[in-house]
Amino acid sequence: MKIAYFTDTYLPNVDGVVTCLLAYRAELEKRGHEVYIFTPGSKRDKAENKDKKVYYFTSASFKPYPDYRISLFPFLSAVKLAKEIKPDLIHSHGIATTGLAAIQCASKLKVPAIASFHTMAPEATHYLTKNEGMQKFLEDVAWKYLKWYYASFEPVLAPSNYTADILKAHGIGNVQVLPSGIDSKAFAKADGEAVRKKHGLGRKKVILHAGRMVMEKNLDLLIDEAQSIINKQPNARFVLVGKGPAEEYYRGRVQAKGLGDYFIFAGFVDRKELPEYYAAADVFAFPSKFDTQGLVVLEAMASGTPAVVPKKSASAELIEEGKTGYSFAEPVDFREKVLLAMERKEEMGKAARDAAKKYDKEIMVGRLEELYKAKVEANGRKGAAKNGKDGKEKK
Repeated sequence: MKIAYFTDTYLPNVDGVVTCLLAYRAELEKRGHEVYIFTPGSKRDKAENKDKKVYYFTSASFKPYPDYRISLFPFLSAVKLAKEIKPDLIHSHGIATTGLAAIQCASKLKVPAIASFHTMAPEATHYLTKNEGMQKFLEDVAWKYLKWYYASFEPVLAPSNYTADILKAHGIGNVQVLPSGIDSKAFAKADGEAVRKKHGLGRKKVILHAGRMVMEKNLDLLIDEAQSIINKQPNARFVLVGKGPAEEYYRGRVQAKGLGDYFIFAGFVDRKELPEYYAAADVFAFPSKFDTQGLVVLEAMASGTPAVVPKKSASAELIEEGKTGYSFAEPVDFREKVLLAMERKEEMGKAARDAAKKYDKEIMVGRLEELYKAKVEANGRKGAAKNGKDGKEKK
């Protein structure tokens, strides 16, 4: 099959969506399929692109978060490219103009279109305004737009039951749950000694967080509870991996609390090194309720590190309470669970690693491949029936 992915984010940007797409693409190509990427990019991205199956649309930077870009009127060029490629199926991973181009291409080429819901965008209106009343108004507008947008796709894939329930509550009914997968084997091989040496951690107890440095990740909770954790475990050290627009804010909060000696801001870490960071940790702390699945939680578990996540969140579905990690409800609960998981890493690590294997990309992409095949075959039968009805020769 030829599959066209339309996405609002791709390399050189690195986030959960890009991680998911790279895993999908690699596994599908290993199975003999062709995957084409349609995405916004900068002039530099276009000039340096050596991948003949990646197409960067002319775009503008999203000012509140410069790492993200918006395609500028990609519709004509998208249709032209799609007609040349002749994809069997279109899969949208975005909701902005690139996603709208996916709808148009599917309509023009008369091919099936499905979509994935990756990001809880309506909860990120703080990027647009600081006014709480306006944020609420924009959130309502965003959900109305998404209801309209996703009506063009069948099905809409949600990576967790938690996310699927939210979509359904907002009137998006054509939802199917399919978690994103990880390369569990790659993470299982990780050894954290090099990372511990690099950051001078020795035999310290390491509390790790990995992800974008943004307000919606709720790292305030980790920083607020750090002193209480240190009081009970003086050997504790906090390692924060990632970059983003809130990095300076979080650095400032750490310094204001006098905790500079206990926190390491590791910045951006290459995907090849990331497993070593997970393996170096004694516990993975993930206080975010924003995420639609929490791939980093799975990656940490696959590396043998238990995770602590919020109750009533997508990531809580990944945890077997007390066996592979813990979920928390209140701040005091959070710090106690972090301390407990930190002490129990050795016994919980194996169970966490085994649990993560259930989400291996080979398994998840196998399910995705079956969905693709079913949609393409159904579209073929529909086309054949239409040709027969019109009296044209069936092919």
